[in-house]
Amino acid sequence: MLNRFAALLDTRDRYLLTCHENPDGDAVGALLGLAHYLRGRGKELRIVISPSLPDFLRFLDTEGWIEVYDPEGAHPDLASWPETWVLVDASEPQRLGKMLGAFQASKALKVCIDHHLKEVSMGFDLEFVDSTASASAELVYGLAAPRMTLPPAMALALYAGIADDTGNFRFSNATPRIHRFAAELIELGVDPAAVYQSLYHQGRPERLKLFGRAFESMRFLAEGRYATTLVTQADLQSCLAQPEDMEGLVNKALEIRGVEVSCLLSEMSDGRYKVGLRSKARVNVNAVCRQLGGGGHKLASGAKVDGPAKSAQTVVDALVVSQIDLDLPTT
Repeated sequence: MLNRFAALLDTRDRYLLTCHENPDGDAVGALLGLAHYLRGRGKELRIVISPSLPDFLRFLDTEGWIEVYDPEGAHPDLASWPETWVLVDASEPQRLGKMLGAFQASKALKVCIDHHLKEVSMGFDLEFVDSTASASAELVYGLAAPRMTLPPAMALALYAGIADDTGNFRFSNATPRIHRFAAELIELGVDPAAVYQSLYHQGRPERLKLFGRAFESMRFLAEGRYATTLVTQADLQSCLAQPEDMEGLVNKALEIRGVEVSCLLSEMSDGRYKVGLRSKARVNVNAVCRQLGGGGHKLASGAKVDGPAKSAQTVVDALVVSQIDLDLPTT
């Protein structure tokens, strides 16, 4: 698959690289890694994300390549700029958020490279998807490592992407292969301790206040196997917090004995709720999110649902409890 992707990249000259809205470490790391690869082959490119680059990921953009989507300012004609539009770390155009309209209007060749589970192909001319990969940054590393010497900034971006999507190599997707790739990146000069500090030790006091407020909302269902947490816009405002301050919150309930699934419902500015689901090991939360129009991985998935909060909680709770009963039947 990566050989076919490499062959495609050699046939074209101007690339727009984007990722899903609200980019995480893997999306940013894979974007920058792919950008370094294309620049090394003499290609023209732009990286555009939405709605912002989280502060804790700014250390990866050493060249200042990342642009924040601004349709009224810097990007009124974004649809017409690229010869090839590559969506990284997402295989569903709807995950582009505010850039979806430009994507749909563009006459560029539309391509995705991703590692998330999906049921059907949609919205792309070509897809390069490998759900056995631990991260999209792993796919970019597999593309680049046999074909070039990775510069330090590229190695840093790919290592950070891999580390972030494997929970710093704690999650079940931390395969032997990904450990070997990480070792090779360390041999190229990446400092794992420095990456860890940059990814996970850059929180603000407001983040801890928000976590405390969120923990007060935590409920336990399905005989303690399911924990669900709610964060509203009022909570964010009360704590003077930003949406990126919720990073990692959905995983906290999995630290509780007996909890198999954690849910974070967070209210968005439009009144809908973002659903984040994490499974400790055995419950397929991707199956739940697919029913809500979302997706992701078997043990980590997301979706969006309509409010108000009580209605959103009722819908999500029923689906999760049903999935727990299916995957973990009691005797």
